[in-house]
Amino acid sequence: MAASPPNGSVHHPHGRRRASATRLGRSLFERRNVAAAVAVLLTATGVGSAVAATQVTQTNPGGIIAVGPVNSAYGFPSWYEDKNHTRLELCLEAQNPLCGFLPGDVPNEAAEISFPDNFPDEAFYMLAGSELELPNGGQAVLVLGLEAAFSNSVTDGDQVVFGRQRIVVKGGPANQTLTFQHPYGTITIDTDGAGDGKLVEDISPAIGNFTTALKSNIGPFLKWDTGAPEGYLGDPNQDHTVTGSPFGYNKFSVSGGGLNVETDQFSLMGKIATNSGVSADSAVLNGGMIDVFASSSNSAQLQVEGQDGKFKLTPMVTDPDSGRYYARIQFTGDAPTSVKITNIADKPASSSTINVSKPSGISITKAVFDGSKLEVAATSSVGYPLEVVGLGTLAAPATEGAPAEASIPVKAPPATITVKHDAGNAATLAVTVAGGSATEPGLDPLTPAPDPGPVTETGPGGGSTGGTEPLTAAVTASSTTAARGTSVQLDGRSSTGEVGYQWSQETGPTVTLSSTTAPNPTVAVPLWASTQDSAPKAPPTQGPARIKLVTTGADGTTKEAWVDLTIQNDSVTIDAASRHRRGSELRISGTSTLAGNTAILTPATSIVIWDVSNAATPVKIGTAQVDTLGAWSYKIKPGPAQQVTRVMVQSSRGGSATASIATR
Repeated sequence: MAASPPNGSVHHPHGRRRASATRLGRSLFERRNVAAAVAVLLTATGVGSAVAATQVTQTNPGGIIAVGPVNSAYGFPSWYEDKNHTRLELCLEAQNPLCGFLPGDVPNEAAEISFPDNFPDEAFYMLAGSELELPNGGQAVLVLGLEAAFSNSVTDGDQVVFGRQRIVVKGGPANQTLTFQHPYGTITIDTDGAGDGKLVEDISPAIGNFTTALKSNIGPFLKWDTGAPEGYLGDPNQDHTVTGSPFGYNKFSVSGGGLNVETDQFSLMGKIATNSGVSADSAVLNGGMIDVFASSSNSAQLQVEGQDGKFKLTPMVTDPDSGRYYARIQFTGDAPTSVKITNIADKPASSSTINVSKPSGISITKAVFDGSKLEVAATSSVGYPLEVVGLGTLAAPATEGAPAEASIPVKAPPATITVKHDAGNAATLAVTVAGGSATEPGLDPLTPAPDPGPVTETGPGGGSTGGTEPLTAAVTASSTTAARGTSVQLDGRSSTGEVGYQWSQETGPTVTLSSTTAPNPTVAVPLWASTQDSAPKAPPTQGPARIKLVTTGADGTTKEAWVDLTIQNDSVTIDAASRHRRGSELRISGTSTLAGNTAILTPATSIVIWDVSNAATPVKIGTAQVDTLGAWSYKIKPGPAQQVTRVMVQSSRGGSATASIATR
């Protein structure tokens, strides 16, 4: 081992691959723990009173500012962009030494990387490593990276991306606090009696949430200060000096415990993005047509991939410099369930797949507040009456084809209105204000009078001489429809003459009241199927949940009122392409949709999959999570030993479906 130069710098022979730092970025990643990881994980070897000093002491958020659209070929973003506007993509060429793959990283190194059969379980947008040689044979290894990985296995739906900074110390000064400085900040680490210690920070492994990495301390991306290969940050097989530190410190150093060592040599891997990616924004069924919307860079060339027997490959049109793309697809036969959009300008081509949705059939043509009333008009192809949620009803128009209209007196209009049909179809529009006088300002604040002290009253009591307001019971609800896993606010305060409230559920699917005596309790609708289920659920109870309010007057008399809450279950499908090739692969996919819902559901909908080839003895296969586009999938190799011919899926939001699957 070479001795440290007098100034404390550590130099390494030119051309020596920094395999230990690169390997550390991969092999020490606890893959099985990703799904349970929190935003920051700090680990120190040894136990003692000094462990609290192992921490990140100088942070660096905001170095990465944007994430590109997901490439459906492998389920990771097409690129990440730092604040210097450098974009990096995953380097996915098994035979390219600039991608930094080590032996065994790619299952078949002689073949092209493909998902999922020949895909690495870790890949990097950027990976930097550096080493410090410590006295007496010790070593400190630094890893900085923006990593793409999987929470459990190389399976669609398990993708995560996170920013990592990691320092591992072996054979350093014993029982000391060491201070490390690197391009993205400062870290202190306590060593144990053997001189070992480490810190790992991963921000943040969240399945499918690729924006969490923007909060990490990684960025802007490092690059060689001179001579980098064209299209790359550097060459991971050569140690080199770098630039890019937001603090102007492009070195790795340690102090404390009698140490003062630094190096400016880094191994560095990162591929400059040549891909702009493609985001499939919407695909809407419109009669015999599908309207397809997408977005990408201004230089993109987008096309909708053809489907045999349904429609041909179709290029998308765009307005110059807009980034917007559109195509209207005429299809034959049954409507496609999804469409795939490819950006052929990317090398290799990137793509994005989106489910085809049905239009709501409701169009709001007017939502205008004039200061005293809200004028609403809407047309519907799914029938009437329509509900203006929380406000009133639109009856069928007298003239066929004319809009349904209503004038609703209100003092405080909502910012948006939602119009829906009993079938679940709905549309939303912002309210426009067309007039009205200015709201009266409040009174001037009073000057507080001096505190007079206690005020007491003595003498005989007496009853009230005023009148008594008649007792009534009335219930309002923030919504009369609730999906499983959501809640509705009830309010009984429009009742009169009451001195007490008593709430209870009379019939329908079980719900939970936050209080039985509060004036405005919350009704929570529990989820249905659970990933922890050991047997299939019985079908959910049908019908509305009827909630009863009893108000009690001062004289003990009571009045009653009711509200019916429609419990909305999702609609679950199983794709016809689902199959089980015994000894090879089980692949099941489908959709989960809530009629009229456009928001991202929290928590995400879970799917439980059962083998019901023998209906008398269902066997649990596994679980899946529904993504933000309403799709779910489950793939496992080689799959169950027994042949699966029929499956049942149950959703946490109440839906269920059963279908036979292909066996070859």
